[in-house]
Amino acid sequence: MTTTTLNTTSWVSYPFTVNGINFVSKVNPKSSIGFQVNLIPVEIFNSMNSEAVLDIIGNPSLLSADKLKSELIRVNHSASEAIIELAGE
Repeated sequence: MTTTTLNTTSWVSYPFTVNGINFVSKVNPKSSIGFQVNLIPVEIFNSMNSEAVLDIIGNPSLLSADKLKSELIRVNHSASEAIIELAGE
């Protein structure tokens, strides 16, 4: 899954796994969020991403692939500095 409104090719990717499902958080390094992410250890940022997925989407391993993709589209709607995608999409 990719976003159609953002060009994320130059964004920094942070892979993480939640309950066996692989995700990637992509962050615009030139944004205020990108600056803040650079100040914390990657392990903490990955933990924050994992908690966000569980809080916003729920347990991703209980969702069908189509439902998970639609939830990520919903979560990423109007994003401008960071997004979460399924890894390999």
